Amino acid sequence: MTMIRSLVAPITCFDEGDQDFVLRRNLPQDKLEAAYNDGDVMWIDIVDPVADELEWLGQFFDLSPSVMEDLYRVDRRPSLLVYPSYTFLSLFEPHIHQLKAAGREIHCIIGERFLLTVRTSDSETVEHAYDRAAKDLESWKRGLEYFLYLTCQNTIDAYYPLLDRMSNQLNQYEEQLMYGTLKGKQVRQPVYRLKQQLITLRQMIAPQREVLSNVLGEVRLAEDEIRDLFRHLYERLLRVYDLIDAQRDLAGDVLNLMENQESKRMGDAVNRLTVFSMIFLPLTFFSGLFELNFVTTPEPVALPFPGRTMFMLVLSMMILSAGGMYLFLRRRGWL
Repeated sequence: MTMIRSLVAPITCFDEGDQDFVLRRNLPQDKLEAAYNDGDVMWIDIVDPVADELEWLGQFFDLSPSVMEDLYRVDRRPSLLVYPSYTFLSLFEPHIHQLKAAGREIHCIIGERFLLTVRTSDSETVEHAYDRAAKDLESWKRGLEYFLYLTCQNTIDAYYPLLDRMSNQLNQYEEQLMYGTLKGKQVRQPVYRLKQQLITLRQMIAPQREVLSNVLGEVRLAEDEIRDLFRHLYERLLRVYDLIDAQRDLAGDVLNLMENQESKRMGDAVNRLTVFSMIFLPLTFFSGLFELNFVTTPEPVALPFPGRTMFMLVLSMMILSAGGMYLFLRRRGWL
C-alpha cells in the first residue's frame, strides 16, 4: 500500500532552547510544499512509491536524473552520490526470501532542511527510526543527520539476528555430525544453502562498507558528534563483514566434515570387502587346486584313500587356512 508519511518541524527545533515545538505529521503534498517554502524542516518517508509520487519528489526537490533512475530501479548496488544541495545514499536491508538471501533497498536523500527515505512497506529498519523521531522531540535538536544515522544503524543491525540464526544452525549441524546423530546427506543441502546465503550477504556488505567509508568524508557530517556516530557505524559494519567471513568458513568446515565422514565410510566399506576377500582367498585356492587336472596319465590314478576322507581333508585345510587368516588379520588390527 503506497503512502507518503511526513514529520514536519519548525527550523527552531535545532535550537537548544526550543523544546516545546509542535511536530506536524502526514501532511498532503501541497502543505508539504508550503511548509518547506516557509523554512520548516521535514522527514518525508515514501512507502511503496508509485511513479506520480516519485515524479513529484524529483520535481519539488530538484533531484538529479541519476538519483531518479536509482529510485525507479530495483536491485542496484549500494551507492553514494553527493550534490551541492543534497546527498543521496542507498543501503540494503537483508532478509531471506524463498530460502535465498536478498536485500531490500533503502534510499536516503538528505539536504539542509529535508530527509527523504524511499522504501518498501516490509522494511522495518526505517520504521523503527521513523517512530523514534516521531516520539522523541529531543532528538530533533541533533539534526536530520542524526535520523540518517538511525536509519543506517537499524539497517546494519538487521544483519545480526540473521547471522545469529545461521551460526546456531551451523553449530548444531556440526555438533550432530560429530556425535553421529545426523548423517551428512541429511544436511548437505541445508548447509550448502546457508553457505550461498552467506556469500550473498557478503556481496551486499562489501559495497556498503565502501559507501559508509565515503560518508565519513562528507561535508554535511562535519560535526564531531555526527562523525563519531558514523565512524562507530562503520566499525560495526566491519564487524558484520568479519562475522560473515567467519560463518562462511564454518559452513565450509561443516561441508568438509561431511565429505571426510563419507570418505571414511567408503574407506571402511572397502577395507571390509578387502578383508573378506583375503579370508576367502585360501578357500578359493584349495578348491581350485583340487579341481585342476594338471597331470595326464595313460590310466586313471587311484587315490590311496577313499573320497570321503579326501573331502574331509580338503575341507579341514580350507577351514584351518580361513581361520588362520582371520586370526592374522585380527592380530594386525585390520578387523
